[in-house]
Amino acid sequence: MKWIEGILSRDNLRAAWEEVERKKGAAGIDRVSIERWGKNWEERLAALAEQVRANTYCARKLRQFEIPKKDGTMRTISILTVTDRVLQRAVLRVVDDVFDRGFMECSYGYRPGRGVRDAVPAILAHRDAGRDWVLDADIDNCFPSLKHHLILRYFQQKVNDPVVSGLLKQWMAQGETSPGVGISLGGVISPLLCNILLHQLDVRLSEAGYAPVRYADDFCVFCETEAQAEKARNRTAFILKKLHLALEPNKTAITHFNNGFDFLGVHFYRDTYGFEAEDKKIEVKGAFDPELFYDYVPEGYA
Repeated sequence: MKWIEGILSRDNLRAAWEEVERKKGAAGIDRVSIERWGKNWEERLAALAEQVRANTYCARKLRQFEIPKKDGTMRTISILTVTDRVLQRAVLRVVDDVFDRGFMECSYGYRPGRGVRDAVPAILAHRDAGRDWVLDADIDNCFPSLKHHLILRYFQQKVNDPVVSGLLKQWMAQGETSPGVGISLGGVISPLLCNILLHQLDVRLSEAGYAPVRYADDFCVFCETEAQAEKARNRTAFILKKLHLALEPNKTAITHFNNGFDFLGVHFYRDTYGFEAEDKKIEVKGAFDPELFYDYVPEGYA
């Protein structure tokens, strides 16, 4: 199967453009806005397909700027050109489900039909099952540290098309922090690439008998005893080393529900959980209420 033909089909490209248009967003480094791109979108789509088929498509540099996070540090945001967003969306529309079918139940971030409102009850279920010791883990500089050759290896196991692989290499190179390392935080396809690599973490932790809950590069491992949580930390560090990643020691800790911890902006403490939304503090005791999370998006995951 030539995956690129499905990606470049007229219907798929049009649907990709419509999705990009609905999401709006700023212009990229070429300063071409959504509105301007849309004035002759049919011609632009035809030209884009021809460029990919003729191997003349070239991903543009990223437009980047920094915004402050709640903890006072800065987050670098990358904006792709509309053209690059459309093509990445077209690829994602075709390949996303292929990978998603193989991802594990413990993975909740950037997956169709899954999100924070699914991760929270999973965490509460672990607590209620007696897995109340928590490895609250943080991957050191995750997106800027992802190795291109590993992503490509796991990507090609399911989607082996040289044209698609060539596109992927260009998009990974857009956000590299050093040769062959790093992907952009803000790329349409970047969350999938992160999930493809960190799926290996899910598999190996689960095979070792641990209970992870992961949302993109944020995750916790739930254990029955403190000793088990210590072993989980060692196992996690070992697995990440194989993936050329590492735990951030200052942001990784073993804790307990009685002491409380934060995950995706939600604070878990004993039999309560809570978060802030629209400058209001919401705290719930007891059963999970999915309606509270209907529009909730944790900081940094919009």
